[in-house]
Amino acid sequence: MPSPGTKAKAVIEARDLLQVYGFNGFSFQHVADRLGIKKPSLYEHFESKEELGFALIEDFRAEFIRWAKTISIFDPAAKIGALFELYLGFSTDGRKLCPVLALNADFNSLPKKMQRRVSEMMSEQQTWIASIIADGQKQKVFRKDLSAHALGQTICALAYGAQQMGRTQEDAKDLRLIKRTALELIAG
Repeated sequence: MPSPGTKAKAVIEARDLLQVYGFNGFSFQHVADRLGIKKPSLYEHFESKEELGFALIEDFRAEFIRWAKTISIFDPAAKIGALFELYLGFSTDGRKLCPVLALNADFNSLPKKMQRRVSEMMSEQQTWIASIIADGQKQKVFRKDLSAHALGQTICALAYGAQQMGRTQEDAKDLRLIKRTALELIAG
């Protein structure tokens, strides 16, 4: 398989910087330095940092869709558990955040178009989670006294919060306790 070109490599490096430092915590110069190129070379691939930001969003969106397909054979509880493991994996990998949460941390200072795209991506993930909850409710493995939407929002908040906690903790046992508690919360 051929190695990725400069544009793809720039997205990879920018994503790593984003996940550790946030969108406002890195510049084109940081990305260029990691690639060993001059900063003006990045402008051949991205008109602006905002355009790079859109590439980051689309990259993670596509990755999340691919990941969701790989767990599509799981039962609803295992899918929710896998979601927590995905998010916890970010926090235990150099104390990173998933790209959507990293962008959300800088939300108020992002360009308006990026704000809309981050909101859309979060909404897509929340809709996906709610659909898993609804499926689990149909299968009578998840509680029905609350809507799939409400339970999905709660799971999303717990998963995002667990990521944040994971950045400050050395071991994941407390984070896995959050996962177990979340699964107990939605159990039927």
